[in-house]
Amino acid sequence: MKRREFLQSMTALAASTGVAAPAVWSPAKAQSRKETLLLVTENGPNNLDIHGVGTNRPGYEASWNCYDRLITNGKKSLADGSLSYDRDKFVPELAEDMNIGDMSVTFKLKKSAKFQDGTPVTAKDVKWSYDRAVSVGGFPTVQMKAGSLVKKEQFVAVDDNTFRIDFVKKDRLTIPDLAVIVPGIYNSELLKKHATDKDPWGLEYTKSNTAGSGAYKVTSWKPGVEVVYERNDAWAGGKLPELKKVIWRTIPSSGNRRALMERGDADISFDLPAKDFSEMKKEGKLKMISNPISNGMYSLELNVVHPPFDNEKVRQAVAYAIPYQKIVDAAMFGIANPLFGGNSNDVASILWPQPTGYMTDMAKAKALMAES
Repeated sequence: MKRREFLQSMTALAASTGVAAPAVWSPAKAQSRKETLLLVTENGPNNLDIHGVGTNRPGYEASWNCYDRLITNGKKSLADGSLSYDRDKFVPELAEDMNIGDMSVTFKLKKSAKFQDGTPVTAKDVKWSYDRAVSVGGFPTVQMKAGSLVKKEQFVAVDDNTFRIDFVKKDRLTIPDLAVIVPGIYNSELLKKHATDKDPWGLEYTKSNTAGSGAYKVTSWKPGVEVVYERNDAWAGGKLPELKKVIWRTIPSSGNRRALMERGDADISFDLPAKDFSEMKKEGKLKMISNPISNGMYSLELNVVHPPFDNEKVRQAVAYAIPYQKIVDAAMFGIANPLFGGNSNDVASILWPQPTGYMTDMAKAKALMAES
């Protein structure tokens, strides 16, 4: 995994959770740290396990790098040459083969796959992990349900290296749902040793310890200070990363993060304020990466149950009255794209549908208000 690829894994969850994450990459001193990367961000994880209660987005990122899935998304090149995950392409990670039937999907596991403590990954671990995901409640269980993965009986360990999922119904989201990080595979025997009657899934242990087979393992975590990743040299999920160590440091001040990047004392940062990002982009001293993501947005949402916003024409008037370009220029310093979609009959949408582009039209807004 190169710096750019690690950055991609760290920002991928930003897309899935609706947060845009423009990133900055500094090559200034990278050559003196060929096998170690220093990442600086505003916030660190509050939990190393995405299954944990209240795990924040940085915690999702920790899980992404430390836990494998059966399959993951492939990659594609965007128009500007940067890499992005491909939503519609799937490649094996722990699985070496995937056979989709009419009402089930069967996976053959890589026999070389091992957890970070050296124990083999088996179909029993996969079943236990899927059972965990649909049982712990909260976000993990909701995410699994999105792909109609809802009950333990769906998951079958056929033998040590064969795992099957039986569908409760035909759902086009089932396979894509297997590629997100929630159905990560956990070392079941290790976690059973740390389970209790009150904590049958070992959530307290995985809050501060990793128990996966992923490309990295966390060897040190000081909440609010830093996370240290070290490479799992036995990783079977893909090409062995080039980076042996990643230090993820929490630097709350955006000004300090910017200074570290500009001096070359840090390699990567993301989620810098739009003003800083815009200024640094114009200066052209650092590599800036910013990919538009479909569900990373700021939006104005109206309560359509009560007047006046239960009136469709009022909602349309609001949509026409919004100064889109002024918001993009003044509030986001040009680091944003106007987004349109929805349907004027969709009560959840205030977006007046436009075939292309966007517009502010106060005359139409006033006319619609008069009609309402």
